[in-house]
Amino acid sequence: MMRIDVRKLNVQKKYSGSMEFDYSPPESLIEIPFVKFAGPAKVSFEYELFEDDSLEIRGSISYRLEGQCSRCLKDAAQSVEGELNAYFEPRPDFEDYGYTNGVIDLTKAVNEAIMASMPFVLSCGEDCEGLSYNG
Repeated sequence: MMRIDVRKLNVQKKYSGSMEFDYSPPESLIEIPFVKFAGPAKVSFEYELFEDDSLEIRGSISYRLEGQCSRCLKDAAQSVEGELNAYFEPRPDFEDYGYTNGVIDLTKAVNEAIMASMPFVLSCGEDCEGLSYNG
């Protein structure tokens, strides 16, 4: 569920609450060679709906990367956690996250949170042979 129906929240008088779901992010978000997502990302956040139908979310994302170490090419895996904070306005021209017809699509905000939390390299650990130089 990557959408929030603001109209439904208003009808149910749920002006604040929390949501949690799994999301399969596109591999194109990863810029580290020979690395992929090891399963879905976990998305968890609290929301607050304001009188003007703007909505703020604050939470976290977590996911696991696996592939080859960026330094020595051994198998490697890493768990990553990041923040998910976004503010949605009921206007399509809103600078950051706008929405129309009472439905918020969270995809852009979640993908941007994943990209912001993405490490630059994947490392097999502190004992990586690619880190030492004996020249």
